Amino acid sequence: MSTTTGTRPTETATPPRASTLKRLLTNNTFWIFAVDIVLIAFFWAVSIDNSFLGPSNVRNLMSDSATALLLGVAIAFLLGAGEFDISLGANLILASVVAGLIAVELAPYGLFVIIVGSLGGAIVTGMIIGFINGVIVTRLHVNSLIATLASMGIVTGVAFIVSNGTDVTGIPPVLQDSVGLNNILGIPLPFLISILVWGLAWAALKYTRFGLHVVAMGSSRAAADRAGLRTKTKITTLFTICGGIAGLAGFIDITRFAATNIAGHTQDSLSAITAAVIGGTLLAGGVISIVGLLGGVILAVILANGLIVIGVSSYYQLIIVGAILIVAVWLDHLKKGEKSLKLFAR
Repeated sequence: MSTTTGTRPTETATPPRASTLKRLLTNNTFWIFAVDIVLIAFFWAVSIDNSFLGPSNVRNLMSDSATALLLGVAIAFLLGAGEFDISLGANLILASVVAGLIAVELAPYGLFVIIVGSLGGAIVTGMIIGFINGVIVTRLHVNSLIATLASMGIVTGVAFIVSNGTDVTGIPPVLQDSVGLNNILGIPLPFLISILVWGLAWAALKYTRFGLHVVAMGSSRAAADRAGLRTKTKITTLFTICGGIAGLAGFIDITRFAATNIAGHTQDSLSAITAAVIGGTLLAGGVISIVGLLGGVILAVILANGLIVIGVSSYYQLIIVGAILIVAVWLDHLKKGEKSLKLFAR
């Protein structure tokens, strides 16, 4: 009688899946929104008559989030690709000046013509600035931090020259009534526009090759080149798109206030970078968190608005935003080690 022996196949143990609670507690986005909720509760509790969550102030919060979210989307994609653009605030200013001047000239021709002309002028202006930045970075091989630092000064100077150093006024009130102060189902139209752009950015990152290529370039530019990606063209395109988004933010700005603010927006790029990094986008590139960005923008806007509501000087806001940025960069460094510093060596 013969017996047959065989070997039992080796079984590979499957690591247990982390619980939902554990995944939440280790998720950066979860903690950002948790902090947002805590801040909302704090400012609601300490504000006079709990006015922080009053209907008027909630609409102000959403309106204030519009330009911040637009610039945040732009800087998140650039950081994800391993690039910087600190000229976005200056880009917004010049785009708003161009849009304001066009709106004043087109005032006799009706709302549709005013919107098309001023919106088109703002976006084209922003795209031109973004394209120039992209060319400087990719063709002249200037570090994007230095390139956009220089262009920030140049663009700001051009804005002062074009506007003769004064804010553009006389913008048709119909533009403000129809766009900047218009509410749809109680939600400010500027906020809805910014959420639409944010949603398109999320979809582009998740479902398109362009979003995949942006992350790939930020992870390793050399590997992206070896894979056949036309990185110079894509980086220039990305700067151009992000410039157009800044132009859109400039248009929204004049529709809200019916005037430009050429002395303002100096901290917008800093705030956008802070919101993106807090939300989980890495300074070193390769990781973009669009959902986390929304939480970071909400955090910045809540702080700015809440401090005003409780009577804290705006000067303290600058200190707080700067401190938050330092903490965010430190956390970014902890997550990726020395990789964060490689950006400045490119």
